[in-house]
Amino acid sequence: MAPAPEAKPRRDSPLVEACFALYQEKRFGEVVSVGEETLAKLGVEWPASVSHETAALWSVVGLAKQALGDDDGARSALESAIDAAPEVERATYRRHLATLALDSAQARLARAGSHDADDRIPAIRAAIAWTERGLAAVASDPALGNAREAAHEALWQAYEQAATALLQRQEFGGSRQLLHEVLDDPALPPVRAAGLRGLLSSTFGAEVGQLTAQAILSMQEGREPEALESLRRAEEVLAAIPAEALPPARRDEVDQRLWWGYAELGSRRLDAGAYEEALDPLLHALRFDSIGPERRGETRAAVVRALEGIAAVRALSIRRLADADCRDEAALGAEQLRGLLRKCVELGVTEGELWAAYTRIQRLCEELDLEDPA
Repeated sequence: MAPAPEAKPRRDSPLVEACFALYQEKRFGEVVSVGEETLAKLGVEWPASVSHETAALWSVVGLAKQALGDDDGARSALESAIDAAPEVERATYRRHLATLALDSAQARLARAGSHDADDRIPAIRAAIAWTERGLAAVASDPALGNAREAAHEALWQAYEQAATALLQRQEFGGSRQLLHEVLDDPALPPVRAAGLRGLLSSTFGAEVGQLTAQAILSMQEGREPEALESLRRAEEVLAAIPAEALPPARRDEVDQRLWWGYAELGSRRLDAGAYEEALDPLLHALRFDSIGPERRGETRAAVVRALEGIAAVRALSIRRLADADCRDEAALGAEQLRGLLRKCVELGVTEGELWAAYTRIQRLCEELDLEDPA
């Protein structure tokens, strides 16, 4: 970059003039080598009064480093020039630093456009950081202000594009991480925030949808343990969704899918006579309040069928324990069965619906003369 008109210092020092001549000849490496070697000896060989020459030399070194592509080194050199310069000259070096910052920001913003969506964000943030450094030196610079505004707009677009790409690849956690990061940015405008929150909501709904679809496929292929695991993971995702992140209608839709998955799995096991294994998914299905009274009634009926089957099977085990004179174990088994029925009542199954199961336990305990601890 050609230096600003005031970049060439006054002809006070042959060394500064020599370094500037090397700079004009584009011998940038020599400028840095000679300049830094000299500046390292300043405290020993140069008088303290030569602040003008010190600042000028730092400035030429900064220009050379910028020409070599070392923007950070150029910034450090110009900051040293500002610190060393007499008060009346500091504005000149601050403008040099603002020019460097603008060039660096614009270069990074231009390069960001050629990056993949995932790599664009760091490049844009680097551009914003450079505008902030420039504005710290010259707060009223309109070009830097415009560059910062453009970089922020590019940043919001980059976050949206990157999060959308991750969502399409079904990398839901990564998409949410990016969205939380940008939503926590205090510079994010409210209009942008609203759209990004909608995208965040989509990541939750899409993940639950994917998991319930996996569960259905696993059930169809007879892989019930995998189906149950997918449903449980989907329920964990749903429980972690902030209330404001998922609209009520969308949450109800997700509830319906989860209910169907648990209810279908429980019904399949129930039809196969696996009463104990059927109860857990059916109780999970019963916990969804948004499924409506008709579906809740269907689910309660399935739970009652499972409990009646469990009561019948466990009654045989309790009777065998009593016949073997293991009366304490038999009484404990009966109480555990009563506890299971009480748990289901707490979840919404009525005592009337459980009358047959309760009656079976009561008659068994009376017949075997088992003490009822309840």
